[in-house]
Amino acid sequence: MLQATILLLIVSIWFPGAARVGGEGSLSFLLALFCAMVSVTTYGEMARRLHRAEAALATAVLTTAALIIVFSLLSMLYAGDPVRTFRAVFAQIFGFAIIPAVAAMSTRPKGFEAVDRIVMAMIIMSVVTSCLVTVGIGGAKFADRAEGYFKHSNQLGIALSAGLPLVAAKLVTFRRQRILRLLLLGCLVAVLLGLVKSGSKTNFVVGVAGLGSFFGLYSIYLVIRKQSPVAVIVGTVAAPILLEASMLTLQHLNPRAYNLLSLQASGGEAHSIISRVKLWSMSIDLGLSHPFLGVGAGQPIGNIAPHSHNLFIDYFRTLGVPGAALVTIIVLLVTAYLISAVLGTLKVIGDDMSESATKTNVMVLGTSVSVWNYLVANQMSDSFGPSTAPFFWLPLALLMSYRRMQQLPQAERAEKTMLYTSTTWPILER
Repeated sequence: MLQATILLLIVSIWFPGAARVGGEGSLSFLLALFCAMVSVTTYGEMARRLHRAEAALATAVLTTAALIIVFSLLSMLYAGDPVRTFRAVFAQIFGFAIIPAVAAMSTRPKGFEAVDRIVMAMIIMSVVTSCLVTVGIGGAKFADRAEGYFKHSNQLGIALSAGLPLVAAKLVTFRRQRILRLLLLGCLVAVLLGLVKSGSKTNFVVGVAGLGSFFGLYSIYLVIRKQSPVAVIVGTVAAPILLEASMLTLQHLNPRAYNLLSLQASGGEAHSIISRVKLWSMSIDLGLSHPFLGVGAGQPIGNIAPHSHNLFIDYFRTLGVPGAALVTIIVLLVTAYLISAVLGTLKVIGDDMSESATKTNVMVLGTSVSVWNYLVANQMSDSFGPSTAPFFWLPLALLMSYRRMQQLPQAERAEKTMLYTSTTWPILER
């Protein structure tokens, strides 16, 4: 039941406008609330099965998220639009739904098969949304900036840039299944095309840079383990070619975004950058006017913008110094964990060179880049809104599960890891 609910949640977060409560997708929130109620009740037992670092991170991050919820609800007393305070609440509720649920699933028998199904569900929805955006079906129409089934094109860009490293990681792990590798390569191209169609300059740069970072980390991983030297050489040669191909694709399919990127790269000031700077200045002034309480969680900046387009500035504006401090704690905790996960993966862990270890290590790198992409994108594209928050919590929960897998003894990891020998997608296997 829990696994089915998580999979339904993943589907629903790509269609946040399907049914709205206070302007947000109610279906996603109800599914998240159900997951939170079911999984949190058993989290104490599950936490004892987690590695100490993962249990500590989950406890610290969720405790901080709980404090954000409390401050957000209290801000209803003075906020101009009390209903909009639930935006911040919804964003944190997803954390309580996803992290305990994925942790609970990963510690069960065949738990890592369930985790792989979650990854595949994310990949499938990324590809489906990209294809719908490309062909223009339903509400996913494309004129200049495709928003897909989100409210804004930036939100679509954030979702796709978070999904891109997961596609790349799975592409690498299917080393012996040529059919699946070709299929996943097509998926990677499709998601890149969807990112181009979104017309979000920030998320295009974040997505392409994140993709390069993943393959760069994977190359270092191979070099350290003295594996596949040919693959490293090919990757080094192919990287600049792929970057140039991405830019040419952007130029052909979205000239506006390409021209703005070129203007910024040449030292010019694009209109969007100037607008962001003015928006940040206004938001900081509002925060300084209400330093201890803020203007209220989720409150817009007059009739100008719904949020500040920067995670830290937006929380300072809406919840004052306490809000900025709390969200900074979450970012610092997660960033430290990402660094630890990447460095720990790049080091030679014993003499385990097995296929199960390689798959686990590659997925740690992929999920780490996915979380990092979201954090970077939220410095200009979004402010941890409820429509995009699941794309932070899901990769983080997956990363914690794969990190736990790294701590298992070799025999146990090999037993728990699904080694797919057929060409069937893991999400379809039973």
